[in-house]
Amino acid sequence: MPIAITRLNEHLEAVPMFKLNDDLKKILSSLAYQDAGEYLTTRGKMKLLGIGPEPHDTAAPPPLKRVKKPVTRRIAFISDGRGHGAPLDYAIETCSRMEAKIDLLIQGSADSTHVAALEERIRAADIHCRTVRLGANPVEEIINYIQHQPSVASIVAMPDDDTAKTIMDEIVSGRGGSMPVPLVLIEDRSATPPAKQSAA
Repeated sequence: MPIAITRLNEHLEAVPMFKLNDDLKKILSSLAYQDAGEYLTTRGKMKLLGIGPEPHDTAAPPPLKRVKKPVTRRIAFISDGRGHGAPLDYAIETCSRMEAKIDLLIQGSADSTHVAALEERIRAADIHCRTVRLGANPVEEIINYIQHQPSVASIVAMPDDDTAKTIMDEIVSGRGGSMPVPLVLIEDRSATPPAKQSAA
């Protein structure tokens, strides 16, 4: 028997069993690493050694889920103080169906009592209302408003409204229908005074 093997046997007999198990584990681990070094890719080696973003001995934490806040839709209502009839009815019904809010875009020198009446009708329907006073250039302000309010679902106006006409003529027709949200035009039937009956 060769001297090296004889010495190894003597060494193994002198080592306690639990120590022998640890030594064998180290030897086998070394052989496994050597085999891995010859056949695995660099990424595989790094993963096996526990180096990198996905160590083999620790579970990767689950990705964080972002909870998206529901976006409240808005209906923009263009008015110069008018529109208490069919236009506002349509806006209120649309908001109730979509669970949306109304933004009153008030233009020109609208009478404050008429604006207050619009606001009161909207609040009476249990719909949140926000009033925005437009300045000297209402068309550009409305376009700017739409661009900064991605939650706007549609715009409601009357066909004879000056700002709505300008939007239709210059923005929709002139720019090839580039209006980012629908523009709904509804005639205010309530604006027509009732016919007087003659005394019989």
